[in-house]
Amino acid sequence: MVDVPDILQAQRGHVIAPAGCGKTELIAKTIAQADGKPILVLTHTTAGVAALRQRLKRDDVPASNYRLNTIAGWALTIIAMFPERAGYQHDPQNAPNYTAIQNAVGGLCASGDINPEIAATYSQVLVDEYQDCSESQHLITSGLANAIPTVVFGDPMQAIFGFGGDPLPDWTTQVVPTFPELGRLVTPWRWNNAGAKDLGAWLLNVRRVLEAGNQIDLRTLPARVAWHPLGTDQNANAAAQIALQYKVSKENPQEKFLIIGDSIQADSRHNFASRAKGVGVVEPVDFRDVVGFADQMDGKLGQELLDACIGFLIKVMTNVYGDKLNARVQTILRNRNRTPPTNPEMAAISLAQGGGYSEAVRFLKSMVQDRDRRVYRHSAFNIMIEALQTAVTTPDASLPAAIAGLREQRRHTGRIIPPKAVGSTLLLKGLEADHVLILDADRPGNAMSKEHLYVALTRGAKSVNVFSRKPVLP
Repeated sequence: MVDVPDILQAQRGHVIAPAGCGKTELIAKTIAQADGKPILVLTHTTAGVAALRQRLKRDDVPASNYRLNTIAGWALTIIAMFPERAGYQHDPQNAPNYTAIQNAVGGLCASGDINPEIAATYSQVLVDEYQDCSESQHLITSGLANAIPTVVFGDPMQAIFGFGGDPLPDWTTQVVPTFPELGRLVTPWRWNNAGAKDLGAWLLNVRRVLEAGNQIDLRTLPARVAWHPLGTDQNANAAAQIALQYKVSKENPQEKFLIIGDSIQADSRHNFASRAKGVGVVEPVDFRDVVGFADQMDGKLGQELLDACIGFLIKVMTNVYGDKLNARVQTILRNRNRTPPTNPEMAAISLAQGGGYSEAVRFLKSMVQDRDRRVYRHSAFNIMIEALQTAVTTPDASLPAAIAGLREQRRHTGRIIPPKAVGSTLLLKGLEADHVLILDADRPGNAMSKEHLYVALTRGAKSVNVFSRKPVLP
């Protein structure tokens, strides 16, 4: 067990923090007791920064007690302050090479050259989600630990991110020797507080089993966990998954629900949301496919822009029927229609006849108002609407540039998660809900590793439902 005094008195160390065991609570309480200079609080993602900031505000922790940033963001600040000492010049007009910047700042911290500045500015360093930090980020933290007390928090069983050319440090051979263990969090507060102590205890045992390299048998589960075998008929599998989601949602109408799908094939998650009414998609922060549609729309007018808008809608909305809509537009324009045009059809005609971004916005919004259609990717739809509106008011800005600006805003403010949301382990990690549904735990070619499986199982505080081909995982 480890508590606030252990963190405040430590010179350096790490805390093992299994999912749902009060890590954020411990960090917040530690920051609340900061005395004198602020604590530097670093984490892996902007979403993590947003979540920590919200928690600290909720607990009324004075802003003067801490400085909160991502490791990458803090490194960018340091490289701007000490480019000559770091031996690296970053041109702010260009996209940052974060690995190069972090390696340069890591070398600067390791040299001790800015130790006086660090010690004069901060009292301590706390780093959250350390299992997701890369080798270049570990270099920074290790250097900071030479200047001021530094404690890192993490769980190697939740290490599911990768950095390509900047890999994760090995926990046993690199992290532990640098930051000796201070203690472990052992109380499953997420489940205890939800009245599901049996589930919390089972998940802690699952963690021990998986960490030891063993498998879990889903046929021997507590009452709150259920295994559902997948067959060879994909339509039957999808129907069973959607039916179960409806059943759990109907029985618990006010409770949150996370659905965890394939981490690689986004279309499979989108397809689930398109078929399951009330389920929204959690989008990646880069909005990659939305940027692609923005490229297709950029600078277009008239029919070309209408076609691009229809292509976008097909990916975010049900019942678009783009070919029928285009055919209907041509029929109306030739005065051959037997029925009056609908509002979406009128908006489509206005756009087709030389319309620009303003007409595109009206068309997209009119499609939403049609009762026969439903947006299931709200974040993607809304950011496109905002980008088009921004491009209208700022004619010199390209549509992709407008998307990029809005995307950066969202990185720092955090995502809005629907009450019933589908995503991947990478997108849902750090989130919690009352219930979790794992769609395909042993998908051929992309079966969950022990880390992905543990992250998925620990998202639900009251119930866990797992679909897989075999009952023994991973």
